[in-house]
Amino acid sequence: MIRMMLAVFVLAAGAAAHASALEPPQGRKIRVAIVLTEGAVVIDYAGPWEVFENVHTGAGDMDQQMPFELYTVGRDRKPVHTSGGMKPGMTVVPDYGFDDAPAPDVVVVGAQSGDAGLGPWLRKLHAQHALIMSVCTGAFRVAETGLLDGKPATTHHASLQRLANQYPRIAVRSSVRYVESDPLILTAGGLSSGIDSALHVVELYYGPKVAQATADYMEYQGQGWKTNAGAGEPREIRPTIPLASRDRETLWQGTFLPAYPKPQPAMPVTLHLALVDGQYRGTIDAPTESMIGEPLDGVEVGHGSIHFTLASENGPVDFSGSMTADRISGNVTHGGGSATPLTLTKAAASSPAPQ
Repeated sequence: MIRMMLAVFVLAAGAAAHASALEPPQGRKIRVAIVLTEGAVVIDYAGPWEVFENVHTGAGDMDQQMPFELYTVGRDRKPVHTSGGMKPGMTVVPDYGFDDAPAPDVVVVGAQSGDAGLGPWLRKLHAQHALIMSVCTGAFRVAETGLLDGKPATTHHASLQRLANQYPRIAVRSSVRYVESDPLILTAGGLSSGIDSALHVVELYYGPKVAQATADYMEYQGQGWKTNAGAGEPREIRPTIPLASRDRETLWQGTFLPAYPKPQPAMPVTLHLALVDGQYRGTIDAPTESMIGEPLDGVEVGHGSIHFTLASENGPVDFSGSMTADRISGNVTHGGGSATPLTLTKAAASSPAPQ
């Protein structure tokens, strides 16, 4: 119990270490830019939008009482599709592109595919002291900029390990609704955590009474913006292969054919293996599936054989096969179905450790 209390205290203190009041700009509203690229998850941007839209400070006429000005920003002003499960979701048209958007005071980056122009834009905004707020796997879009290196952060609970593996210089935290990564970066957990993070931003600008009034108006009873408590015991998520072991990992590359024996679709994969404290650990990359640093379970290597399991939404995927100095060959099985062959060849050298 004492250990658990200390863990909660340390993580909560870390999350609040940067907390400080935010000053509204003089003579204009607080500009909030919502980033929209392909696949944007609706609640990730709609939740914070509703929070900021429904803030009333109680001073002046109705327009003066509503201090936030909201707009959307994408690659350009061409339509994009939001998330929609197995098919494209609703069509939305950004108000601005990254090149012509008004400079925001707050920018919200939810889960989405991203764009080549997003990273440079976020780095510029951070240098201009805008508050960057990620929601769910939007943390990956911020991590790509390097702005989270050496800082704490969080994301959707199902992607915590992947964030730690892909960006081992980030101190990834679980079981919190949001993390103040630095004085001007907030990373929220999944989906509804964006509402809590946005209410926290309102609190930083106008205090707890205005934030509570906003939550009451929205009929939102969640307490996460106050307590910052998520499910489970707060802890730091360590990379599957520690940064110190990256220079000793081996890479194995090949192509998986999900519809074997058909040659298409073809899925390039890279297996990362490393011996850590006498136990093999592994991750796998499948870039075409937006899967980088996916952790493997039950990695067993020995006597010329190898076995590992990849967790998936549809049940575990198992690989068993033989292993030589430069080749892994075996079969992939899923849910007791037919076996699909997979051969991997050892790469010439391992990738350098991330800087």
